[in-house]
Amino acid sequence: MTDPTPSPDDARDEIGAAFGRTRDPLVAYETQFEAVSHDVFEVFLQSGLEPTNPAAQTRAAYCRLIDEWKQHMRRQGRHPACPNEHHVAEFVDYCLGTRGLKPTTVRTKLHRLIKIYRYWQADTVFPHEHGFNPFQYVFSTTDLSQPPSKEPPRLSPQHLGELVQTLTDVRDRLIVVLQLKLGLRAGEVSNLRLANLSVTHDELQSAYPSLGSNPKLADYDYAVYIPSRYEEQGNKSHRGRLLPLDAEVRRALFQHLLVRPDTGDPWVLQSRTTATQITPEAINRVWNGAFRPEFDETADYRAVTSHYGRHRFSTYWQVENEIPRELVQYMRGDRIDDDDPSRQTIDSYIHTYYDDIESLYREEMYSLGLPTNCSEL
Repeated sequence: MTDPTPSPDDARDEIGAAFGRTRDPLVAYETQFEAVSHDVFEVFLQSGLEPTNPAAQTRAAYCRLIDEWKQHMRRQGRHPACPNEHHVAEFVDYCLGTRGLKPTTVRTKLHRLIKIYRYWQADTVFPHEHGFNPFQYVFSTTDLSQPPSKEPPRLSPQHLGELVQTLTDVRDRLIVVLQLKLGLRAGEVSNLRLANLSVTHDELQSAYPSLGSNPKLADYDYAVYIPSRYEEQGNKSHRGRLLPLDAEVRRALFQHLLVRPDTGDPWVLQSRTTATQITPEAINRVWNGAFRPEFDETADYRAVTSHYGRHRFSTYWQVENEIPRELVQYMRGDRIDDDDPSRQTIDSYIHTYYDDIESLYREEMYSLGLPTNCSEL
């Protein structure tokens, strides 16, 4: 009678024994890590993360994850810098099962833990040798795929305009109009500065001396500058872009700015509770108030959130208007050239500018059917 096929772990243990290796090599260093007075995760934050100039939200997410990982490893009875694959697999099961997190969320957590571990591997003072990365191993051997995402509902501009007009608060109306008509992310709306708005309006320019003061707007009127991720912490686009302000956006802006509390802050939109910069979470709550429960998630469509405006904006230009893809990429702030400068494709040689899209935008951008008052514009 033949022996049953060994389990993968049995086979791996046999292979490891043949080469003097183990599936838990870091246990040998636990005592030394316990004796170290410095926090090895703080070393990563200062030397491995800070030099990349992360957004404040990204650094905060790493800190929350590190605390979560430390708590998990305390429950496992092991120093958090000395995990094996079992500890990581248990963490994944806890996130998926006990906490009910989505696979994509768990993937993000593992990606960040892998980055921490790879920093330790790259720094010669740590004993984390290449060839053993329990986070990478569990990531590679666990099904964390997400079911195909649902499409957002395609609402007509007229229907969207009707919903916008139900918003009686001028700040909330401006938020939704900006995202629907400029394709901005919630973070970009949160980071919108008075200096990045070029408008002609005597009363507003008197009330807000910094209005339109960004040198990038010097030659343009009725335009907004959206900084890249390298210029404004928290923005995600790889390149900054100028976008036109049409009559509907201008009227929404004027209505808000004329009653905006003058706190001296540079932000266009402020929190009602703190009178400081509005958060992306607060922006999403505005959308929930305008579009829920009518546009909650269904069997066929995803729920409408603050990201819907970017989807609708992109679909309109690329699918319904069929303009060149490079112009849509410019308006979205997408990176065009290849990530690897040594592999230059034709995209690396195609360049688009505000002048390429301004007249097209002003002529073809959909109208929400909002009332506009010529005397305000």
